Amino acid sequence: MKNRLLASVALIGALFSGVASAHAGHDVSVSFMSGLLHPFSGLDHLLVIVLVGFWSAFVLKRIWLGPCIFILGMYLGVLIGLIGFSLNFFEFGIAASVIAIGILLLVKNQYSPKAILSLIGAFGMFHGFAHAELFSSASFGFTLVAQDLAGLLLATGILHLSGALLVKALKEKTSIFAKIAGFSSLVYGLLLIGQLTLTIISGASV
Repeated sequence: MKNRLLASVALIGALFSGVASAHAGHDVSVSFMSGLLHPFSGLDHLLVIVLVGFWSAFVLKRIWLGPCIFILGMYLGVLIGLIGFSLNFFEFGIAASVIAIGILLLVKNQYSPKAILSLIGAFGMFHGFAHAELFSSASFGFTLVAQDLAGLLLATGILHLSGALLVKALKEKTSIFAKIAGFSSLVYGLLLIGQLTLTIISGASV
C-alpha cells in the first residue's frame, strides 16, 4: 500500500512539473521529422496517446481498435483544420481527453465499448486539429504535408504500441498501474483546464 501511494505521488509530481510546458508550441516547419516529433511536443499529447494504447490492451479483446479509432479521428481533425473549420477551444478538448482517459482507466470496462471508442475518436480529432493549426499558419506543398502526416502516423502508432506493450510488461500489476495512471491523468487534465482558464481570463483582462 505504501509503495502504491509513493508511486502515485511521484507520478502526479512529474505530471504537475510538466503543466507549464505541456504545450510549448508547435514547430514552425513541416517535414517528416516535424510530424514525427509532434506527439512529443506536449505531455498532454504523449499521455493520451500512450494511455489509449494501454486502455485498449487492458480492456478490449481486439486491442488494435482503440489506436485505429484514435488515428482515424486524428486525421479527421487534421482534415477539418485544413478545410478551414474552427474548433473553438480545441485546447480544452485536448485537456478534456486527458481527464477522460484517466476516468476510463479508473472504471475499466464498465461502459459500452462502442461509446468509449467514439469518445476515443473525439480525442484523436482534437489532437489532429492541434496539428493542423500548423498547416493553416503558412502555405506548404502537398509533398511536405504528406511527409509530415506520415511522421505523425508513425509516432502515434509507436506510442500506442508502447502503451499496449506496457500491459504485457506489467502482467499482474496492470490493474494497480491503471489506477495510478488513471488518477494521475485525471488530476493532470484538471490542472490543464485550470491553466487554460487562467490564461483566457488573464488575456481578457489585459
